[in-house]
Amino acid sequence: MDTDFQRFVCLVCGYIYDESKGDPEHGLAPGTRFEHIPDDWYCPDCHVTKADFVAVKDMPVRDVSTDTVVRVSTGGQSRDASFQDNAVVIIGGGMAGWAVAEGVRSRDPERPIVLLANDSGDYYIKPQLSNGYAKGMDAAAMVRESGAARAERLGIRLLTFIRVLEIDRNRRRVITPRGGIPYEGLVLATGAQPRRFAFPGSAPPPTVVNELRDYRRLRQSIDARPGATVAIIGAGLVGCELAEDLRAGGFSVVLLEQARRPLERLLPEPLAEELADRLRAGGITFLPESRIEGIDADGSRHTLQLADGSRIEADIVISALGIQPRVELARAAGLACGQGVSVNDQLRTRDPGIFALGDCAEYGGQVTPFVFALRAQAEVISAQLCGEDLRYDPQPPVVVVKTPSLPLTVCPPPAGFAGSWQRIEAGSEGSHFECRRHGELLGYALSGSMTARARSLETVPLTVQQAVA
Repeated sequence: MDTDFQRFVCLVCGYIYDESKGDPEHGLAPGTRFEHIPDDWYCPDCHVTKADFVAVKDMPVRDVSTDTVVRVSTGGQSRDASFQDNAVVIIGGGMAGWAVAEGVRSRDPERPIVLLANDSGDYYIKPQLSNGYAKGMDAAAMVRESGAARAERLGIRLLTFIRVLEIDRNRRRVITPRGGIPYEGLVLATGAQPRRFAFPGSAPPPTVVNELRDYRRLRQSIDARPGATVAIIGAGLVGCELAEDLRAGGFSVVLLEQARRPLERLLPEPLAEELADRLRAGGITFLPESRIEGIDADGSRHTLQLADGSRIEADIVISALGIQPRVELARAAGLACGQGVSVNDQLRTRDPGIFALGDCAEYGGQVTPFVFALRAQAEVISAQLCGEDLRYDPQPPVVVVKTPSLPLTVCPPPAGFAGSWQRIEAGSEGSHFECRRHGELLGYALSGSMTARARSLETVPLTVQQAVA
């Protein structure tokens, strides 16, 4: 029996398809060879097809055995002294930063690249943070490749646990506590941070889940309290996914939302109502139109006081109230910022030597905090840094909502484009909605097994593309 299984990596998000494990959740039994996967199968994490996968063994590897690194002692600590003036410096060790590093290295085997991470730089898939518990994934299991191994494989300089103090645009230096780092091209991949609200009361701030270290802290907390009651504030994308994930893991879950429905801004009303029903049917206490006036703590027990006078008792409180781009560093450097760091179709900021992408970037007045856009942006920046004039052509955002009770795939209408949702088809297998204006397709929403239709709908020239161009 042939057991020489291979692994294939998604070039968009880094998801690895292991032939020995298959993808049972999406109909691929363990042992399914990659070549036997149907062409309409898509990546579970970012929704691209198998055409965007490559065998792990075929990924480019650079020999760095001849690299010379000079270490200089400074106050009992050592630092790298061999930075070069023509280096590409990337601020941010998340998916966006690593995608640019990969893109530049694939085009130029010799270009010096320095990546600055405020953590260990380990590579993981951020969307998995909200649905990893029921799969038995702790923080270590989420790491696809250590930062050190990835840096060695790509032949780049990785500086970990480092804070950037400022950007000196005149001298083209990134200023850190370890000294200034020269750059020829600078890439801002600083991501986004959770929206935080200061709730009155004696309780500490609620837990957030935005990075791997957040997930590690959450696991430590909930692993010590099996069967605990978890209150999640916010029924957006992360809140709904976390609620189902923790409920499947055996926890009692209360999901609170100020709006009337979950994912109200994303879904047509009937689908949002159906999702609410599915959440409740799965044992989640969903409380819409709930406004929290305060959170008090007595030891490890929390009490949430609601505006209607009711109280919610919980062992753990999680805030899932959305994210906001990290723009402080860019703004302090004099770069134009709106919601995010403003960029043009080359993804250059006001300073042509500085680029931005991912959750922190704003193009055409829009921030696109989705994995699908990240790779396209990284390709544009990588090309620009290597002398190619590739331009950013944003595609309609496709959002995959990983709620097992009601799988959803949504292409939301662009901001500022008013249209009406129409039910195209609905049945036991799911629903198909489209949003149109004067007959033009602005967006779509699919549920259940009808999410497979997303592939054909993506070929339609949506007006969405015009809206963000």
